[in-house]
This record gives sequence, C-alpha cells and structure tokens, in this order.
Amino acid sequence: MKVNECRNFNPDYPELFTWGHVDSPTLSSLGNIIRAAIEADLRTADRNLTPGLRQALRYLADLADV
Repeated sequence: MKVNECRNFNPDYPELFTWGHVDSPTLSSLGNIIRAAIEADLRTADRNLTPGLRQALRYLADLADV
C-alpha cells in the first residue's frame, strides 16, 4: 500500500505521518529529513520553505510503500 492510501496520512499536513513506517530505508530517511526541515521552517517568521517541503512529502507519499 502506498503512503498516500493510508488512513493516517493527511495530504494537508504530510509531516505528521510516521515516516519510519515506510518500507524503503532510503525513502523513510528522506521523509524524516524533510519532516525535520518543515518543523525547523515553521519556527521561523517567514515560513517560506514549508509549502514546497510539504509538496515534496506528497510526492514521496505517491512513491513510498508501507
């Protein structure tokens, strides 16, 4: 099953998904790196990177299996 088909995956907030459940270690690690970058960007006043990083996680969710 793809990540984007999981019940607990919210495309509006993909950083809330537990990316450690992804079958591929590489995609799991990448998901966690992007999630951490979103958390760091949300702490800034500008939050310029968050929309693009969320889109990156949505693309990853289309590819990754759980």
